[in-house]
Amino acid sequence: MDQVQALRLQGKNHEAWAALQPINADTAECAYERSILSFYVGVPRDHALLDIVRCYSRFRNIDYANIFYYVSPFQACTTPFPVVPIDDFLPTSTSILPIGSHFLLNVRYVNYRIQPDGSYLMSENGVLSPHSHLRTRNFFCTTKDFTAFTPLEEITPDRPPLHDRHIHGIEDIRLFRKGGTIHFSGTTCEYSHNGQIQEIQGVYDTEVNRLTHLDHMYSPNNTHIEKNWIPFHRAYEDDSRFIYTWHPLTIGRVTGGHFHKEKEVDTPFLFSHVRGSSTLVFSKGFLYTMVHCVVETSPRKYYHMVVRLDPLYEVAYTVPYYFVKNHIEYTLGMVILDNVMTCIVSQNDCDPLIVRIPMDSLRWV
Repeated sequence: MDQVQALRLQGKNHEAWAALQPINADTAECAYERSILSFYVGVPRDHALLDIVRCYSRFRNIDYANIFYYVSPFQACTTPFPVVPIDDFLPTSTSILPIGSHFLLNVRYVNYRIQPDGSYLMSENGVLSPHSHLRTRNFFCTTKDFTAFTPLEEITPDRPPLHDRHIHGIEDIRLFRKGGTIHFSGTTCEYSHNGQIQEIQGVYDTEVNRLTHLDHMYSPNNTHIEKNWIPFHRAYEDDSRFIYTWHPLTIGRVTGGHFHKEKEVDTPFLFSHVRGSSTLVFSKGFLYTMVHCVVETSPRKYYHMVVRLDPLYEVAYTVPYYFVKNHIEYTLGMVILDNVMTCIVSQNDCDPLIVRIPMDSLRWV
């Protein structure tokens, strides 16, 4: 292996690759060299990425950020999501909930613009400034087939904020059913129990366009930032269940605002980077969700994996992908219809697209 490394460090990548082949054993050292050399000698990206994902969780000596060189877009069809700016606000991430033969969508609108260097400028009366409040508004609409949509209607909290903070509103609303009623979870400073970034839940009442019965959800670890709790609901139950973490997969019930762990399942080390993203959908005996992991470049890069849970909550997952561009992309909801996964994906927290991914095109680890 010393010869392989020496040749690679001299830039003699093809010679290093040739020297690696006779000793290409199932070892951490060989996996590390492959994770670099595969790019320079033209190994097909999907094969190299699969190798990296498997070896990263096994040996843990591969640079996680190297997935940047191998990740590819989903094999997907994209169409515009026909929503437009409203005053200072741009449409971004969107949650999806099946309601009979329709789908209810919550569309988040934000007043910030992510700059090329990853910084944020907020719009106030059309003027961009780093000093204005970061604001979120929420709107809803319905659709039958993701081609035609009802007009947007704004939905707002039914009470004033508890805290005066720089960040306004309820972010990243995820829709779910509980006890036969439409509920939501979201992230907020203004309405949290301590004025820090925390999760809350409540009733999503489209009859009166109000977010009601707002309930705190306390951090089980007393952390000052809580995001990406994924509703793992059973519609007939009064309590809420959430996926709290992915490594290990931790599922618990929220009662009186407190998280009580009910299930914990080991996951590959790669899942130590996994967050969110979408609520879960049931298809052909399995639960599916879209998760993301972040590479902390400037600006950040988001990569996405489809995760499948069996009845015992054992995890299967795809290699990482991006949706359209290798930058900040985000989704809060997806559905599976006729073996096609449909997501609504924001790009740099604006310009949402409808993305349709054939399930048969996914590469599973």
